[in-house]
Amino acid sequence: MVREKRFASIDGGELYRKLAMGDPIVVLDVRTEPEFVNAHVPGAHLIPLHELEQRIPEVPNSGIPVAVICEHGIRSVSACQLLAEHGFATLFNVNGGLSIWPGPLSAGPPSAEIGPHRHGIAPSSFLIDNFDLLPRGTALDIAMGEGRNAIYLATRGFDVDGVDADPQAVATARTAARRLGAPIRAVVGNVEDGTYIVPIDAYDVIMVFNFLYRPLFNDIRDGVRPGGVVVYQTFTSEQARLGRPKRPEYLLEPGELKKLFADWEVLRYRELVGPSRHGGPDRAVAGIVARKP
Repeated sequence: MVREKRFASIDGGELYRKLAMGDPIVVLDVRTEPEFVNAHVPGAHLIPLHELEQRIPEVPNSGIPVAVICEHGIRSVSACQLLAEHGFATLFNVNGGLSIWPGPLSAGPPSAEIGPHRHGIAPSSFLIDNFDLLPRGTALDIAMGEGRNAIYLATRGFDVDGVDADPQAVATARTAARRLGAPIRAVVGNVEDGTYIVPIDAYDVIMVFNFLYRPLFNDIRDGVRPGGVVVYQTFTSEQARLGRPKRPEYLLEPGELKKLFADWEVLRYRELVGPSRHGGPDRAVAGIVARKP
């Protein structure tokens, strides 16, 4: 008897695009732990194939798609068949596996947490949630890291600049942008020592995530055109009791972010302690979307 196939296939490029755009997907890696430690998709969860039947209750089965990956796309077929037999309806086998994965990779031991992809590739949920508030045009991503937020805006028609002090992060951002067909101008520069200076009245959107250097706020305000917006989210002082960062110079005081833009139109503001994404660890953040008069 031929077993009915009850899962779909997806290639690495399409999975990468979905993750980069913030789609909620559980990435399940069914290789061995040494293989996983050496390299894996950022945010993936490890359950080796030989342990999967006993550990199936660990895999979310709430309708969120599960993309199963191994080294060459062979073990993942068996894993998809097993998951389908246990009632998982939205399953994807990643064709070719990690051997032809086109996106960035992480290394290190597996996390105990499992949930939809929530870091490394996907843009900030605060940016996704507030995308409709942004005026279309030019954007600047300050301290962009590996470019996940810059790339997200570029795929949606923005003309995007990104700056970061880490040359390796900038190189990764450039490579990722090319692979996704989302061109960005990514440059190495340090906004703290003056090797990068934000131009005046140059951007319709300036965004900053998980970075705080208080002397920069005047430059950010000056860099936005009238009618443009700032999207800013970073940690508050409550974060010190939850984990890193802990140093006061990296943490906003309660209400500080809102006061900094009190003379602008505040389109969205939040200050909370809670999970960063579904299933993620608690963190303390403040976020604002403010329009320049």
